[in-house]
Amino acid sequence: MQTSLLKAEGLEKSFLEGNKETFVLRDISVSFSQEKTYGITGVSGTGKSTFIQLLAGLDAPTSGTVSFNDQLLNKMTPQEHERFLQKNVGLIFQLPYLIKELSVLENSMLPAIIAGASEQEARDTALTLLDQVGLSDKIDACPASLSGGQQARVALARALANRPAFLLADEPTGNLDEQTGKEIISILLSLQKEWGMGLIISTHDSYVAEAMEIRYRLHDGFIEPRD
Repeated sequence: MQTSLLKAEGLEKSFLEGNKETFVLRDISVSFSQEKTYGITGVSGTGKSTFIQLLAGLDAPTSGTVSFNDQLLNKMTPQEHERFLQKNVGLIFQLPYLIKELSVLENSMLPAIIAGASEQEARDTALTLLDQVGLSDKIDACPASLSGGQQARVALARALANRPAFLLADEPTGNLDEQTGKEIISILLSLQKEWGMGLIISTHDSYVAEAMEIRYRLHDGFIEPRD
């Protein structure tokens, strides 16, 4: 099986503030390999969230490119990009963004159904994932009845519904206490190893970064390796 690559080349992102152009990211070139884990650190405002959004194609760079297996994201048709997100990338954010009208099981089934799986296939996958994240007893619960850590686990199960090549996580422990955050990261790493996913996490939390194999730091718009 081919090992997928997610690659940024000469990536830059700037914003106009009046007549002034402010760069958030400058000339970033870095490759991410499936089956590896990466931590992206940096103080607030250094562009970690922007970088994650660019890697997923949720935002367009000012210049430079992002490619998945040499296919440029900005050259994809809307349909191709939708399929890329459905099949190759799972996304987790600081907030879980669960649909309050749906049960835990239904939230977890949704990506597979959108991607074309049958209801039974989506249900079976979701049940397996919810068991792996320790929520098999909460499948019929509504999201509002769950703790923050439990909601984060549902968001994780949902992000993995289509077994993506890469999981992109933007501050996934940002709203959790350290103990709960460590539990989420432990589950993430266990599933990453089992399924051979690439894992790219932006984080403020040192315990998250230290758990990753490869670490980078964003500073003044540039990316640099860190110990």
